[in-house]
Amino acid sequence: MKKLFFVLLIIVVMISGTITAQRKTTGLDIKLGIQPPVFYFDDLYNTGYGAYFGGLFPFNKNMQFTLYTGYLSWGFDNKAMILKYTNDYYTDFDIDAPMTLIPLTIGIKYYATSTKVKPYFSADFGFFYYWQNVSGTYTWKNPAGNEETYSIGDQNRSGFRTMLSLGGGVTTPLSKMVDLDFQIKMNALYNAQAIGSPGDGGEFEESSSTLYYVAFMIGINYYLEK
Repeated sequence: MKKLFFVLLIIVVMISGTITAQRKTTGLDIKLGIQPPVFYFDDLYNTGYGAYFGGLFPFNKNMQFTLYTGYLSWGFDNKAMILKYTNDYYTDFDIDAPMTLIPLTIGIKYYATSTKVKPYFSADFGFFYYWQNVSGTYTWKNPAGNEETYSIGDQNRSGFRTMLSLGGGVTTPLSKMVDLDFQIKMNALYNAQAIGSPGDGGEFEESSSTLYYVAFMIGINYYLEK
């Protein structure tokens, strides 16, 4: 999988370099957005925020290759943890477990029309590096019926995983070199690690599954040549 990614990256750079010499319309893409988690990812995580930085490389009149990175984060919903897992054994939680990731993706951006206001479709594939620092306390009722508060200690998790994004948007020109860009993407984080349910002995289980979130973004496309 990693070899495929680097091969695709080299192809994008080679093609963009050849075409840019002819068209001179390579651009930069800068966006900010909110990222609501969906499906079961939103059980224990709040809406996240992100900043996205990318390059736009022309292929033909209606298509661009894209290369993106960014900084994305989600806060842990401790109230949801209390509501969902308070029972005869667990009586309180005070957990801090924000999730942060940095993506690196390549993709395509296809414009459906050549009008001034241009709707488009996009698809991106790549990798993300994530880390999560887990700390806090929980209150546990022992077999004698007495409640005791325990610290879970600092737990650090990190790693590389793959991701896929599909979406669409619309651009409209602000000037000869700048477009305003609105975009919505559905994102899948494969084999992502996140806090799951508490175990029977006070430990917290870590789930490994596909996590989904929707990104609502607004930004600008700045082209280096008119």
